[in-house]
Amino acid sequence: MTRTPVKRRTRTTAGCAALLLSVSALGACGEREEDLQVSDAANEVREELAEVEADFSGESSTFTQTMKVAGREREYLVTTPPNVEERENLPLIFAFHGYKMSDDSMRSMTELDKANAVVVYMQGVNDAWAPAPYAVTSGDEDLEFFDAVRQEMLDKYPINPSRVFAAGHSNGGGFAAYTACHRAHQLTGIATVSAAFYDEVFEGCSQIPTKQIDFHGTKDSIIGYDGGSRHGAEFEPVEEVMNQAAQRNYCEPDPAVEPLTRPGEEFVWEGCDAQLRHYRLDGSGHIWPGSDSDQGPGENTADDLATREILDFFGISSHGNLG
Repeated sequence: MTRTPVKRRTRTTAGCAALLLSVSALGACGEREEDLQVSDAANEVREELAEVEADFSGESSTFTQTMKVAGREREYLVTTPPNVEERENLPLIFAFHGYKMSDDSMRSMTELDKANAVVVYMQGVNDAWAPAPYAVTSGDEDLEFFDAVRQEMLDKYPINPSRVFAAGHSNGGGFAAYTACHRAHQLTGIATVSAAFYDEVFEGCSQIPTKQIDFHGTKDSIIGYDGGSRHGAEFEPVEEVMNQAAQRNYCEPDPAVEPLTRPGEEFVWEGCDAQLRHYRLDGSGHIWPGSDSDQGPGENTADDLATREILDFFGISSHGNLG
């Protein structure tokens, strides 16, 4: 990733989500954002949406569900925001845990429950996701699980199907990318954190642009930033993965770079059909940045960095304190 002089930019607020997601969907069909005009009336609508979201208060609800997919009993945790039955246009977030983790540990680590969204924490068979070399499921089987739960959530809750996202950590980050490759028409964007980008993740990948935000530590001893081999399979360097994503999203080749409040830099590609952002965390290990287990380096390591930035990137507000 070639560095360019720092370019300042403004970020969209969560209240803009519905409108901007429709814009990004058009972008994926070949339209470019700079050619699309946003009316004053549309601005008023999205401001009203933000106000409506802010009016809800209370605690989220979490419960376990199961379903049979491809002959296996599959488990997942569902978290709904306060007053879910009174809401409209809700986003849906799928969260995929890392290898040897669980749906509940992913929930505790990420605190995505605080999103004004329906969040589904998916459980992998034997705590793993395809197409990692240690997974006992096939890619098609795990995608079938995703398809079935997605449809169930759309049928049950007031979810906008153009606001469906996936976030994953480690092995789950690889599966989030794999899902975007094979279900690009069903996902608006993904977040990949300390992701295991095994070569098979990108085999047969759709070239449909997909929003992506990525975080990775340069001292990750499990999934190295510069690529490597694990469990007898090769995984790709982060820089190569991001450059491929920039090409798929029709971005300008050189990202703008800004320093973080902790050691590291934020890379933002511009002119994209679908937004692309990467956080290189200098000296950090195999972490979910900003979680309780994040040991740095730096002073601002308990600030919910990844969760806060992911929700901002997805255009989703929160009903709890982040950062």
